[in-house]
Amino acid sequence: MSGGSWDYLYRKMEDAASSLTDSSDPARRAFGKHLKLCAKAMHDIEWVDSCDMSKGDEMPAIEAALSKSAKALILTEVIAQADTSLKALQSALDQSRTTT
Repeated sequence: MSGGSWDYLYRKMEDAASSLTDSSDPARRAFGKHLKLCAKAMHDIEWVDSCDMSKGDEMPAIEAALSKSAKALILTEVIAQADTSLKALQSALDQSRTTT
């Protein structure tokens, strides 16, 4: 049987992660990215528990989900947002210089 031992919980986690990563809030985006890693780990756990993957095959996904700290994830999102804002500002400045 393919999956199902956890009632495909990982799919709901993936949906929530997708919604969160579309947020304008950096903490929510960071959590969404983390939840995506957790969903992958949950997927692999479910497949192992359903005998579709071998015991231990879930460990890389679990380790990936556990390896990041909250502060680092949020900082990454804040930096990405600042970079986007900086590019928009630079573009606006460049346009204003060519029109004056």
